Amino acid sequence: MLSRKHVKEEIAKGKIKFDPPIGENQWATGGATINLRLGRKFTFFKDAPNVTFSLLQGIGAVRDTALWTEQIIDGKDASGNTRTVVLKPGEFILGQTLEWVWIPRHLIGMVEGRSSYARAGISVHQTAPLLMPGWDGQITLEIRNSGKFKIELTPIEEMPCQITFLKMSSTIPKADAYGSSATDSFQHQGSALPGQKAHK
Repeated sequence: MLSRKHVKEEIAKGKIKFDPPIGENQWATGGATINLRLGRKFTFFKDAPNVTFSLLQGIGAVRDTALWTEQIIDGKDASGNTRTVVLKPGEFILGQTLEWVWIPRHLIGMVEGRSSYARAGISVHQTAPLLMPGWDGQITLEIRNSGKFKIELTPIEEMPCQITFLKMSSTIPKADAYGSSATDSFQHQGSALPGQKAHK
């Protein structure tokens, strides 16, 4: 696992990239992780108790059912209050990091939720924490409230997850990097669900 010193070296060389750039306040204590900010785009799933779908053919099954809606949560409301997302107990949504992240072919990124959110019942990144070599995109966050209280999340200001970097034993060929296959549906993702690209 790369220490802060070596992560900063990779950033300085342009190997690891963040857009927007990370701030000094995002370097977590412990010397190995960077806290990432909550973005503005959220995917909300509609109640559909009579609908069943299969993931055998991939996540596109969810996209094609039109059982979800995307919202941009940004700015202030009519009263001047910052707009937030309120998660009810048991509710599940998809969010994204504010940062667009590039992973070089000799590293793997690992994204995890932060313990301060977990102790309030919030799972921020439920599974599949690895960002493979060659990753290029925003990071989708699978956010669930397993607690007993409503939880308010504020885009941009919240830093609910953290990323660490692991070094590969060798640099993988470009042909094997994430994004080289047509099945790498989350490359360049600008949306939580496949089929909506946003190249940087």
